[in-house]
Amino acid sequence: MSFNLVDLVKGQLGGPALGQLGALLGEDNNKTEAALGAAIPGLLSGLTSSANADGGASLFDAVNKQDDSLLDNIGGLLTGGNSSNVMNQGSSLLGSLLGGGAASGLASAVAGLTGIGGKSSSGLMGMLLPIALGIIKRQIFGGSGGFAQNAGGLLSMLNGQKNNIQAAMPSGFQNQLQSSGFMDQMSNFGGNAAGAVGGAASAVGGAASNAAGAVGNAAGNVADGVGNVAGNVADGVGNVAGNVADGVGNVAGNVGNAAGDVASSGGGFLKKFLPIAAIIAIGAFALKMCTGGVETPDVNVPTVEVPKVEMPSVELPDMPGLPEGMGAELGSSFEGAKNALGSITDVDSAKAALPQLDGLTGMLDKVPESARGGLSGMLGGLTPMLDKVSAIPGVGAVIAPFVEKLQGFM
Repeated sequence: MSFNLVDLVKGQLGGPALGQLGALLGEDNNKTEAALGAAIPGLLSGLTSSANADGGASLFDAVNKQDDSLLDNIGGLLTGGNSSNVMNQGSSLLGSLLGGGAASGLASAVAGLTGIGGKSSSGLMGMLLPIALGIIKRQIFGGSGGFAQNAGGLLSMLNGQKNNIQAAMPSGFQNQLQSSGFMDQMSNFGGNAAGAVGGAASAVGGAASNAAGAVGNAAGNVADGVGNVAGNVADGVGNVAGNVADGVGNVAGNVGNAAGDVASSGGGFLKKFLPIAAIIAIGAFALKMCTGGVETPDVNVPTVEVPKVEMPSVELPDMPGLPEGMGAELGSSFEGAKNALGSITDVDSAKAALPQLDGLTGMLDKVPESARGGLSGMLGGLTPMLDKVSAIPGVGAVIAPFVEKLQGFM
């Protein structure tokens, strides 16, 4: 039986539920309805891109864990005392699935198109996510569509809904998604492409193995009884090259260790290149055997330094109404948060950075409402760094509460 996933989600929030949702968000029914019209296809588009990036594994895990019984009492969900917790948990999970920058961009796009408040838009996305996951779960596990009850079945179902999702996008929403950075994030995530790797080719005796995509390229050539291995890792991480000459083979162990170091520093996508290093090593070993067993000289693989991404300096905007002396405190808190984000390389460093990040949001709470007009531009300067650190496995979930609070001031 055919179905429209957008309509199924929208159907859960019609009638009295629309007013209840508006009351929860602090918005009138007209704005709430308009925001839903953009948020639902935007959310489903983001989830589809996320699923295509890793074969549906992360999203399937979230769907499988979702309690779909909430669909049986939407009124209680929207008016109960646990509604705020549901929104916060949904926002945190959305940041983990899409990355904090993409989740923030989606909320900003919805707010920009419909006039709903930034905090309301973020809350809306947090409430929509568990509802959408519950509906997807019922389609996979209880629907009559015949989908496999695994990540592949989920991916097949979502890809089959692309036309419905695209058709539901309101006029002008694509432009908002582009300007908010959401589209760029989805493109970097893998989106509708077949992952982050563009292509691979191999040959031996004058051959190359290339993998192209969002991370970088790897090439390996073995020719004329001489091994020459080069591995390049891009996206601001660095390059590793190991060359073996004069009728000598390739030391795969050293190259593999270097690749492992880069992968641990540069993100999850680099791990996809390790099988290529293994293929290079096997080819070099076979060549060595065929040429009579040539002794392998020492090969020095350079240490790979992970470059620090510098945040652009952001001038404190003119903020009439700001109490005397608060400008300096605000600038100091902003600089501290910026440096803390720059220090994040994994989950542990993200947790260590939280006090500095919380220091910024605590300072922002002290800024009078009348002086907050200039905050959006200043805080937008953190978006590039938020995008980068949110892409590090596990970090998005750690900093999601900070990202959500930040959105409330933008």
